[in-house]
Amino acid sequence: MIRLFLLALLMLAAGAGAAFYLRAETGYVLISYRDWIVETSLLGLVLSMSAGFLAIYYGLKLLFAGVRLPERFRQAVERRRANRARDSFEQGLLQLLEGHWKRAEIELVRRAADHHARHLNYLGAARAAQRMGAGDRRDHYLRLAMQSAPELEFATLLTQAELQRERGEHPLVRDTALKLRQRDPAHPYAIELLAESYAATGEWAPLRELLAETVKLDALAPDRYRELMLQALSALMRQALDTARLDQLKAVWDAAGERFRAEPALRRQYARGLARLNAEAEAQALVATALKKQWDADLVTLYGDLQGGDALSQLATIEQWLGQYGEKPELLTTAGRVCLRNKLWGKARSYLEAVLRVAPTPVAYLELAKLCAETQNGEDAARFYRRGLELASSPAN
Repeated sequence: MIRLFLLALLMLAAGAGAAFYLRAETGYVLISYRDWIVETSLLGLVLSMSAGFLAIYYGLKLLFAGVRLPERFRQAVERRRANRARDSFEQGLLQLLEGHWKRAEIELVRRAADHHARHLNYLGAARAAQRMGAGDRRDHYLRLAMQSAPELEFATLLTQAELQRERGEHPLVRDTALKLRQRDPAHPYAIELLAESYAATGEWAPLRELLAETVKLDALAPDRYRELMLQALSALMRQALDTARLDQLKAVWDAAGERFRAEPALRRQYARGLARLNAEAEAQALVATALKKQWDADLVTLYGDLQGGDALSQLATIEQWLGQYGEKPELLTTAGRVCLRNKLWGKARSYLEAVLRVAPTPVAYLELAKLCAETQNGEDAARFYRRGLELASSPAN
């Protein structure tokens, strides 16, 4: 409109200037065509031609505008629909963040077909349906998201796995996470979801393989990685013990790696497993090696129950630990039990009475009672049994 006004003003100025310069001599123009004769002044011809040119120019523009009117109308309608879809998506997203699940679902779905990123609408609606416990609607929205943007399948699958995990659908999480790993084997979140689903479903062998495979990818936090790996190794050891498979137990231990073989809890479990499966000599060697480096009261106690080697060598090893770690109650009790088992009555009593001086325990009283019974000292045996029961039943114990 401004351009039209400026053009008209320019034409008026040009006309005024022409009239001023041609005021003394307006000129004469004669045009003859067949039976037509046109006579006019030069100024009139110029003005007529200018008016004709403008009429043709704007007439053509008007004609083209009329031809393009349906297309412009359609574009205007589409812009309006797109704006309304955008506003509806933003409102639905806000409702979702504020925890208004029902309103969020309605807003996100209402104009999803008109939104340029409709898959985001459906993913948001799936989350809202999940919060309301509507699993069927959740899965329906996830399918719509997949159909509307097949090229963004990974994001949809990731959302699906996350929602399935929230509802405790661990077998479904596992299946979805496996699909994710087919598309991106190194994706950290996909690995985390798969590892957690394996742990939840008790699939310990696949879990151990997954963790061993991804140890260099930093897919899991170090503490979480350690926790899951220990769970897997411990469960695999229990399976070996339940089936009495010594070879399987050793295979799990060997595959654990140096880092996890140094874990006290796992080492204790393996030593007990060896003892349970009649590999007591190997259990003794394991305990002896471990206690050279680090104190472990549970392993010391277990060592006293093992009978797989020479009794004198076993006692000599315990006495070495007494020199290394001092007169700890567990060591003294273990020494006394080994002596008692080998009928070394004097040394056994000496060690067990030392326990009573350091830190009396029900176990020490029980072993002393057994010793007195073996040496035909019934009165002392009864006294030690009674004191052991009193100590075991006291609130502190």
